[in-house]
Amino acid sequence: MLYLRAAAAAIAAACLLSGCAGQPEVPFDHSANTNLKTIAVLTPSYPSGPGVVLASTVGQSFGLVGALVDGAMQSNRESKFSELLSAQKISVQDTFMQDIGQVLQAQGYQVVLQPVTRDKADFLSQYPPAASTHADLYLDMVVTGYGYIAAGVRSSTPYRPAFSVRCKLVRASDGAVLMEDTIAYNPLGQPKNMVTIAPDADYVFKDFDTLMADPDKAGQGLKVAMQKSTDSIGLLLR
Repeated sequence: MLYLRAAAAAIAAACLLSGCAGQPEVPFDHSANTNLKTIAVLTPSYPSGPGVVLASTVGQSFGLVGALVDGAMQSNRESKFSELLSAQKISVQDTFMQDIGQVLQAQGYQVVLQPVTRDKADFLSQYPPAASTHADLYLDMVVTGYGYIAAGVRSSTPYRPAFSVRCKLVRASDGAVLMEDTIAYNPLGQPKNMVTIAPDADYVFKDFDTLMADPDKAGQGLKVAMQKSTDSIGLLLR
């Protein structure tokens, strides 16, 4: 049963970090909403931990047994990388919120943090009453994956940082969706209906052992992925 769970987790992480097609984009018309100045950033949804995905493995040629082995190995890599982030005192949640606040303020918005409780990894189905938050807009975000991806087999494809987030801008007064898009830093393949960002060439590791051997650089690579992703969200709200 443990191996089955590991295999299922591996498949889920691969999808989250691979850039599966997003929902059709809703572009923001800033000229029609210049009077909306205050954004309440709702507590985002995050995955339970990082993904360290080897997209193509030898085990994929061996059916269920191969999938179980791959799942167990991925779970082990992700556990080690999670320990690396903890040792580096990197909180993805704190870093992401700090980055998004700075980006929105740079775009001229007043930013408030609005705690919300989520019961699933999706956009909220109901937003707080505008009178309770004193905000013009709500920024609803679902971080669907973060970590590192190697797009091919172990011996030939290096690991690069990856980050993906779905975002939706909602008018607080009536719940109208003013913007919706997906940001994918270093997605696999050619995903549709999303903003894609090429990975920074300074953060490339030839294999997982090399990644773990340089924790400062590995952690910084993920920080860069988050920063460039939040920069893209800021551009969507210009």
